[in-house]
Amino acid sequence: MTEATTYAEDLLDASTDELADELSGFLADIDGETEAFVRANPELFGDVVGRMEEIDIAAFVDANPETADGFQDFLWTGTQVLVENDENVRDQITQDITVNFEADDCAMEGHLEVDAESETLTGGAGTLEDPILEIEGPADNLVGLITGTIDPVQGFMSQQYELDGPVQVGTQLAPIMGALSEHYE
Repeated sequence: MTEATTYAEDLLDASTDELADELSGFLADIDGETEAFVRANPELFGDVVGRMEEIDIAAFVDANPETADGFQDFLWTGTQVLVENDENVRDQITQDITVNFEADDCAMEGHLEVDAESETLTGGAGTLEDPILEIEGPADNLVGLITGTIDPVQGFMSQQYELDGPVQVGTQLAPIMGALSEHYE
């Protein structure tokens, strides 16, 4: 895992263009080892995810669709590990919530599932068949919801994204996302 750790540290020092170019190699390097990587390097995981805010996500997805899907799998696998180890996030999980995310400026779509009984959050690329919530907006804004640069409530109120589904469920998701975003600073 030391090689993957060094690779991730190098990504943090890379320029934005280098980050976009090197991300696929990093994801290939840790393929199947994401859980172990995040358990050993939770802060480094958060820093790598946080760097994505610097990239034009729509252009990145258009140019690298497979890498973008791989990054979503990395993101949600790592997020699942973070939730397991963060009582503050688990305390925010009070009801089952299923969500599809879809970018309106590129071919990025993903999903997440919040399970209140097991206090878990899982997700990945692709969409669920019957989600409770559907969130649509520019790819940069969707990434901002996850990393915390866009407050879920304020983002909705200022129309940075659209929400289809019960608003009260969206307000239940907001504190979970807020608690998670502390890991991506």
